[in-house]
Amino acid sequence: MKKVVDIYIPLDAREKPNEVVMAVAKPQLEHLKKVIRSLGWQPNVLNPDKPVSSVAEGLRVIRKAKGSRFINFMAGWAYPDFSVSPMWQLPKDTPKLLLGSAIPDFPGAVGLLAAAGGTEHVGIKTSRLFVEKFEEYDTYREALEIFLTKGRYAPKYPKPIEIKVSDANRKKAQKVKKQLSGMVYGTVGPRSMEMWNKISEADFLRYFGMAKLGFDGLRLLKMAERIPDERAQQAFDFLVQNKMRFVLGTNPETELTKEMVLFQMKVYCALLELKKQFGLDFVGVQDQLDWIEHYPATDLTLGILNNRLRPEGDGSTFVAATEADDGAALTMQVLKLLTGGKPVGFNDLRYWQPDTMLYWFVNSGALAPYFAYGRDDSLEGAWSERQTPMYFKAGGGTCSVVVRKPGVVTWARFSYRNHQLYLCAGRGKTDVPSEEEWLRRTERCSRDWPQWYLKLCGRIEWKVNTNHPMTVFGDYLADLKALAEELNIPFECYDFMTPAEID
Repeated sequence: MKKVVDIYIPLDAREKPNEVVMAVAKPQLEHLKKVIRSLGWQPNVLNPDKPVSSVAEGLRVIRKAKGSRFINFMAGWAYPDFSVSPMWQLPKDTPKLLLGSAIPDFPGAVGLLAAAGGTEHVGIKTSRLFVEKFEEYDTYREALEIFLTKGRYAPKYPKPIEIKVSDANRKKAQKVKKQLSGMVYGTVGPRSMEMWNKISEADFLRYFGMAKLGFDGLRLLKMAERIPDERAQQAFDFLVQNKMRFVLGTNPETELTKEMVLFQMKVYCALLELKKQFGLDFVGVQDQLDWIEHYPATDLTLGILNNRLRPEGDGSTFVAATEADDGAALTMQVLKLLTGGKPVGFNDLRYWQPDTMLYWFVNSGALAPYFAYGRDDSLEGAWSERQTPMYFKAGGGTCSVVVRKPGVVTWARFSYRNHQLYLCAGRGKTDVPSEEEWLRRTERCSRDWPQWYLKLCGRIEWKVNTNHPMTVFGDYLADLKALAEELNIPFECYDFMTPAEID
């Protein structure tokens, strides 16, 4: 056996994020190579000069692979299909490790989980490893040695607890299944950032009895342009009057301008028009990458749609998933129905502290204002500021909150494994930070974006095949298991303790 380890480095399609991330990734890579050599193996970096920034480039680079082991090193956000399609070209029996940088500064762990969503979908077998302190070799040397020696690494996982399903849970699940049948889901734009989060029209119909409609982003843009200025202004005034805070400035390169917000309100109204015209029950909107290269992001728009208190609202939410994530949108709609209409949170699993099982759910700005304090009569606690210039050229406002409502939370997600749809879920409790704690935690982790801190009942980073777990206040785990049984799809619970045992 050749003791050569191929190292493959994918990142973003955008030049600026790659430049910033690679400044940190290069020292991390040198540490990783040193550990590999100390274990008697030879590292072979396939793309030492620059990160892979397109699917085509990845397919070219992967041809250089010659080792008996393969490591996909994600130092920051990496478009998932920069990994999945290239890795498909490798021999099936080559052991493959997804290695993510788990520092809070950049979403390397998010990139790994998103890539795992694709590799698991198509049946590429991988191991995973998260490294935060690359300079502390003892924190990951043993795991790396196991992978290199055995061709597989998986930390020992406690036995998940058994979730009992009652007749009441089954009755609720049957009701939700019936409600889902005949619904219409609309998705605007193709998959976002080459992510593996789509569900085919056939599977929407086969599993749920739903119709799936697709719309070009150009349609949404033209509909937004036809919205009168007065209507957009009224929507903005509604948000301000209900105590949402806007951090406005005059420099569009670095600040959120009122013009950006008014455009986002036009998109908000356009989505309401799209809903009415086509009878949509819930939506997914691409946003990244095509839209945001030219127009303000849709995060503010989508966060407000997921709120009960909203402009031109009827007291209910209109589920809207960012990044055209079909699996997320579907999960959100299911949680909305199971909870009797509660708002549902869209999240990224960004960072965690293994010793305390504290997880940071941090998405790029589309969490409903409701989650600040669990209130339907005010937007207090929610704010909007300019999206991160490094990622969002044309700006646009976030829909940001720090979740300060304590209590039990359920997370869930529809995903694929070997082309089979399944449902996974678990629980936790919101960890409510003080102002000082929030400032400390966000010192290196996207202070402009929504932050939801959770103590979870399981180590989900080793299990989930998605970067997007959806969340709702309350315990609905047994309802979700019952629904999976009604849909005749597998159900997976990763909890090895109950919410009562967390503290």
